[in-house]
Amino acid sequence: MKLKAFDMDQNGRSCWGEVDIPFKEITPLHAETAPQPGGYWGISLNQAAEPVGGGPNEMHLTNQPRIVWAMSGHLENTLQSGEIRRSATGEGVYVRGIALHHSSFARSREPVITLSLTFPGTDRYEFKK
Repeated sequence: MKLKAFDMDQNGRSCWGEVDIPFKEITPLHAETAPQPGGYWGISLNQAAEPVGGGPNEMHLTNQPRIVWAMSGHLENTLQSGEIRRSATGEGVYVRGIALHHSSFARSREPVITLSLTFPGTDRYEFKK
């Protein structure tokens, strides 16, 4: 399964890319990955506004690879390349730990709830097959 991802361009700036997560079909309606050594799960509740003290141009990094799913509302991510993408409810994005990004909740009409799974490491995580 391909998932949109924060990546890095040849100049070392964050840009959009894809990550391929290997799934094994269990039944025609059920597929799963091999067990992955996740670091921790997190749930965040964000009001429809810019991050406190961050402003519209703030960029930050996570220093850890993770997948973030929008569970309610939608969020908007801007990368150093200037590309902007939105994640609607149910969509996920893979985050490289060294990819600078700005996350905005200002355009959502409802609070944005995100569920994240953080993996070991500081930059990339290699998914087990």
